[in-house]
Amino acid sequence: MQDKKGFGNTRLYYRIKYSPRYRPKIKIQEEDNENHVVELSERGVRFLYEGTRPLRKGLELHVTILFYDGAVFQFSGNLLRVEKKDVILRFSGSLPPSRIVEEQRYLINRTFGHL
Repeated sequence: MQDKKGFGNTRLYYRIKYSPRYRPKIKIQEEDNENHVVELSERGVRFLYEGTRPLRKGLELHVTILFYDGAVFQFSGNLLRVEKKDVILRFSGSLPPSRIVEEQRYLINRTFGHL
């Protein structure tokens, strides 16, 4: 697949981008604060970090993602990017594709009403 400039699309997984109102929460193991998910894919997450612990690229984290419907997923992974509060974690496993579909439905229903 090519974009308008003729470059290939290098993304292997579909990403969900959340508006601030509907962001799931993400907690880092051994920390009390809850952070908010900005983008989510089957293999990783981008979130806003509100903690005080210094984070750096390559650091392994254990996280729990808390979804609107009470679903909870636990992952470990390594940090790919840390820029101020903007953090990207690549999961060592995968989020089930069915969860991605459920999140898409949730966001569509919240944005456009029940279709």
